[in-house]
Amino acid sequence: MANEFDLILSLAITANASLYFAYKRTLRYLQFFQQEDYTSKRFINWYVQNKAFDRAGSIAVSITAVVSACVLLAPFSTWLNIAISLMGAGALYRIASGEEDPLVSGKIKLKMTARAKRILYLALGLYLGALVAVLCCCYIFAGAQAVTAGWLLQIALVQSHALWLVAANSILDPYERGLQESFANEARAILKKHKPLVIGITGSYGKTSTKIVLKDVLGAVSPTFTTPGSINSYMGVTREIRERLKPEHKYAVIEMGAYYRGSIAKMCSLTPPNVGIITSIGVMHLERFGSQEAVYQAKSELAKAVPADGILVCNGDNEFCRRVAAENPKKVTLLYGMEPDKGHLDAIMYDIRSDENGSKFKVKWQGSEYEGFAGVLGRPMLSNILGSFTLVCALGIPPQIVLAALRHVKTESNRLEPVRAPISAFASGKNGKAPPEGHVLRLNDAYNSNPIGFAAALDVLASMPGGRKVLVTPGMIELGDRQTEENKNAAVKAAKVCDLVVIVGSTNKESLQSGLQEGGFNSAQIKEYA
Repeated sequence: MANEFDLILSLAITANASLYFAYKRTLRYLQFFQQEDYTSKRFINWYVQNKAFDRAGSIAVSITAVVSACVLLAPFSTWLNIAISLMGAGALYRIASGEEDPLVSGKIKLKMTARAKRILYLALGLYLGALVAVLCCCYIFAGAQAVTAGWLLQIALVQSHALWLVAANSILDPYERGLQESFANEARAILKKHKPLVIGITGSYGKTSTKIVLKDVLGAVSPTFTTPGSINSYMGVTREIRERLKPEHKYAVIEMGAYYRGSIAKMCSLTPPNVGIITSIGVMHLERFGSQEAVYQAKSELAKAVPADGILVCNGDNEFCRRVAAENPKKVTLLYGMEPDKGHLDAIMYDIRSDENGSKFKVKWQGSEYEGFAGVLGRPMLSNILGSFTLVCALGIPPQIVLAALRHVKTESNRLEPVRAPISAFASGKNGKAPPEGHVLRLNDAYNSNPIGFAAALDVLASMPGGRKVLVTPGMIELGDRQTEENKNAAVKAAKVCDLVVIVGSTNKESLQSGLQEGGFNSAQIKEYA
């Protein structure tokens, strides 16, 4: 029969390791929960679709449970169980210590806001309660098998971390809603007091880049408020307004993300737009909304919120943006684009000439022709430039001033950003020789992707002179039932442009491989990294 002290010590070791592992793993899940705007249903869908179940921890505790069960048959099993518990704890500590820190890593880093802290601490408190209950039951009812039972039940506990976040969020929801509205009302009062001209931006893609362009162009004329980075949620914008909006801000450029039907309407209740610009309506986030029509209705909420005497600017190259403009006419409704064959355009960009330094172009606006330059590459980025030009001109700022400001606009980081580096940074010399001289041009489009943006990036890559052309990509996500088809089509195009393609991860591996092979690639031209 196991010694009482030995059993308690073994279970304490188990609890300590389990709690540390829970903290590290829950922090990672919180990063994605925050990206889903703390919406439990969307977070659970993400969890299931991405198969974000724990593997390493489950294997570690399963092995420990099996070894502990075998030890019960050996002499001095109590002391061996302590050793086995230390072994299992060491494995959990090692796995947890190897977790990436979501506060400093990832495309969108975890922001430890007050709400995030409340959810995290409550989730860990709930987990600790469950952990203590499980181990106490093992001690009371399992006798000498308590340690084995404790490690065996760790399998379920290890898989439960995401669920404790959801439970904590549900418990806190009434409090959070009341707190959010009190903060939002403060932001509304600040807006009402300072009275900036509010410009709302939405789109399936291009909204953050357009926001940055508008900030630079309008900021050259008058003080302009914008949210940093890709902050576009109700509470994210609320916080920025409360902390940063000043009386001198003449314009407030607000990016509005569509997380669900009604989320943009909610944003517009916070920041009622005088002007709206819709950059695109496509298949991005089709997985989230379920259908193209649902995406359209979600994005249309901005146009509906712009008052009848306001300004609405839409991308005329996009059929759904044209539909928005037709269904929601304002005192000033403008279409911009590069494809006049699709219908009337108020601002047209043409004669585009690009190199690694940027793009020269011509714009036709209100019967006059203008020449311009911007340090950006690719049709999507140039479309954002044209949309910004159209909107700012509609505000009464002379085209010449707008074009002068556009010359100094730079692409947002990771959005088809040209980066030059010496070859030596990528290749070492062989046989003791110095590495080759010269430079490598890297087109960094790593932030996000969609079918149009992917194709445009390949077009830019194809236009660059000389050298081998290499694509590194995980493919595109959040495209619903079109994901396989769109990734395959992108890979077919890539095969006609690139010399080598590096596939990162397994999510879209098969569709990318299929498209590359259909495009003429052989196995030597495809590299894979997990």
